[in-house]
Amino acid sequence: MSRILLLFPLLLAACSSPYDSAHSYPQNPAVSNTEGHPRDSTTFYFPAADSLHPAYLPKSKRPSVVWNTDVRFANCADDLKGASYTLTYFDAPVLSNYYLGTDIIRFLWERSFHRPVLLTLHYSSEGSTLRTQLLDKYPGFHTLTVFHPDSLASTASAQERVRAWKHYNETMADPVFQRNVAEGKRRAAQVKAEETTVPVTPEQWQHLQELLAQTEFPKMCPCQPCPGLLDGASWLLETHTASGYHQVARRSPEEQDGFRRACEYLIDLSSVRDEERY
Repeated sequence: MSRILLLFPLLLAACSSPYDSAHSYPQNPAVSNTEGHPRDSTTFYFPAADSLHPAYLPKSKRPSVVWNTDVRFANCADDLKGASYTLTYFDAPVLSNYYLGTDIIRFLWERSFHRPVLLTLHYSSEGSTLRTQLLDKYPGFHTLTVFHPDSLASTASAQERVRAWKHYNETMADPVFQRNVAEGKRRAAQVKAEETTVPVTPEQWQHLQELLAQTEFPKMCPCQPCPGLLDGASWLLETHTASGYHQVARRSPEEQDGFRRACEYLIDLSSVRDEERY
């Protein structure tokens, strides 16, 4: 039986370590072009270093006993890979590779039981805007199958085979099952009818900057894995300015968390302000 242990001191150390954000723009044409268009749907949108945290131990330094909830053995690579994949469905540019000529704050909200949301704030002294985009389902594909009677063991009785064929034929003829199969194969799409763009006032922009300053966003570690947590929501915030790029991803942050308050301010300004938050 596998043993489960949550190491709170280590987790807190990984969460609280100071972080120097100053990511310059690598300008790598293998990642994106100068307009931010990703190379393809497999493009990793974030700096590779953002996948790790200060407490992470590489495999070569791990002890013989590895606890599956020990934060030292977890990283954010898979989470950021999934976020990158979702961003391609929004036709979103890569913000970490080239400076795109305008300051941008972008919030990707991926909840386990709700549609993905992308909020993009473009700052301009002539007028800032906040764009809200939604997908109609979580990106990716899944396959539904039903046990085929031919897979029964050779020792199965005739009665077992009759039951198996009955179940198989009934399931294959079930219109609900067929719809679920088709839905699993369908590509997620943007919900253009619910997309909105609203103006952001200089006062609102300034208040967002104050919220980010209060939480010391530039010093926050990008990666804070939560091994063992299956549900919840990913809150990923990116800042893209002429001086550099930074992103922070958190899993279901507490309501009083300063990072969450900054993200929620964007939600409050958007057309998804009434969506469930967790």
